[in-house]
Amino acid sequence: MKGTIVATWLNTCRKIYDNQVVSSAMNSVGWKEDRIFSPIENVSDNDVKKIMKNIADSKHISVNELWRSIGRDNILTFHKDFPAFFQHENLYSFFRSMFDVHVEMVKKFKGVQPPIIDIRPISSRKAILKYISKRCMYDYCLGLIDGSKDYFKENLKIDTISNKDGELILELTFEKDIFYKKVYKFNKILSLGFMKNIASKVGVCTFLISSILSTVLFGFDNILKGCSISLVSSLISSFIVFMLLRPAKVIEDEIKKINDNNYTEDGEIVTGDIFENLYSLLKKHRKVIRADFVGFKGVTDEMSTFVRNINVISDSMMRTSEEISGVVEQVANGAVNQAENTQSAATVLNGNIESLKEIVDTENKNKQQLEEAIEKIDNSYANVDNSSKNIIESLMKFKEVRNDGVELEGKAHSINDIVLIVSQISQQTNLLALNASIEAARAGEAGKGFSVVAEEVRELAEQTQRAVKQINSNLGEFVDSIKMLVNKIESQYFVLEGETNNLQEVRNISLDATKSIQTVSKSMIKTIDDLSRESDTIAQIYNNIESLSAIAEENSASSEEVSANVSNYTNEIKNLIGNISEFKKLAEEFKDKLSKYNI
Repeated sequence: MKGTIVATWLNTCRKIYDNQVVSSAMNSVGWKEDRIFSPIENVSDNDVKKIMKNIADSKHISVNELWRSIGRDNILTFHKDFPAFFQHENLYSFFRSMFDVHVEMVKKFKGVQPPIIDIRPISSRKAILKYISKRCMYDYCLGLIDGSKDYFKENLKIDTISNKDGELILELTFEKDIFYKKVYKFNKILSLGFMKNIASKVGVCTFLISSILSTVLFGFDNILKGCSISLVSSLISSFIVFMLLRPAKVIEDEIKKINDNNYTEDGEIVTGDIFENLYSLLKKHRKVIRADFVGFKGVTDEMSTFVRNINVISDSMMRTSEEISGVVEQVANGAVNQAENTQSAATVLNGNIESLKEIVDTENKNKQQLEEAIEKIDNSYANVDNSSKNIIESLMKFKEVRNDGVELEGKAHSINDIVLIVSQISQQTNLLALNASIEAARAGEAGKGFSVVAEEVRELAEQTQRAVKQINSNLGEFVDSIKMLVNKIESQYFVLEGETNNLQEVRNISLDATKSIQTVSKSMIKTIDDLSRESDTIAQIYNNIESLSAIAEENSASSEEVSANVSNYTNEIKNLIGNISEFKKLAEEFKDKLSKYNI
């Protein structure tokens, strides 16, 4: 099957049913739903049958019903594509022209084998139609007949005589006369079944009439004479008729020339009768035909020139469209790559942004912890500073205690000196008491009282001496204890002084470290804030890239659409070039046909 008729069938199915059913049926045999069929393309019959079976099953109808509905609707499609084929007065004349259409289609499309439709009248309103098709598409033919009678708005009775061996024979009954046959009995009788010459017919007729009249007038006695007269009359009449009919031979020759497409010769006959009028009518007809064919040949020359110019333009358009198609395809590929790269970059950037957000969140938490740590460091430094101040204050008090201990040791030594003086006084008192006792002993009774006092003084001096020794001993221990305490206090003082110096140094270092940490922390906080702002900026950039990605996808889709449109445009130009070629072939065929007419 040729691609044109298959495309027509599928478009009809899309119109009668729906696109989804037809697209699904096309996909079932591996065809794309937007497939474009070439007029000279050969399509597999089996694929077409499978598609029609699929459509019929989808719509729950038989394949025969589907083909009949397609045929009925195809008449409208054929009328749209080939309106000249439908320029007939009635349905019968349309059917009668189908054989000529078949011949033209075979000439136009090499290898095509359309069905043969032949119709022969059998009465004034009846005809036998033969539909010959090796594919046995009888229901499609019946659908075409239904569509044809609907188009010409005629009632038609259809009776099937036979449908076998690829041949469908129908008896069609029309509502109007389609054929007439006029029989001239007198002419037929005079021919006697074998004579075609009018002069002979007139001679025979004259002979018979003359013979009858002579017999009636002269009787049977003079029959020989009558027959002679009749024979002479018939010969004379035949000769006269022959001479009168000589222009008919010229007219016959003119008609043969017209049938042979010869319109070159021009002439005139003078008869003074109907033959002169007939020749004049033929001459007028030939003149009209000659003028028409001169115009036709001029039109064909213009068509040939037009086709050549269109071919030049179409070739230029084809080259330009191919160049544009190549550029658009590159742009489309670039747009697709850009869209993919932009989407990939957006995806990567989105992942980086998410990671950056996590880092920012972590750094914000670290920022809070750092601020808390700085606050603790500040508090710690304050505590260290306070402790340092307290230790320094304690050190000062320690120093005072040490000084007090030294002073106390000095006072203890002073007391020791006093005790030593008391001890010396006690010793002297004891010596004085001893001397007093001696003097009292010398005085005797008079010195007893003084002796008692001296004894008491001596005892007191001894007690004092013992007390002084005890005090001196205790005081020595006390002084030693104070000295040891002072030494310990002095030792701890020096230790504390060293530690205080170390603590002061630590405080200073802590101060420097705190300041450095504060500087670093401020820098880190500023960096975190900057990082947060940059994160927001990058997020905004991501949104912009998302927008760019969407725009890139739109551009990609637009580029692909433009590429598809350019491809369609290129295909349309190819189709146009193909149609121009077909038009050129038609023009050449028309020119060849016109060349047969000699004007």
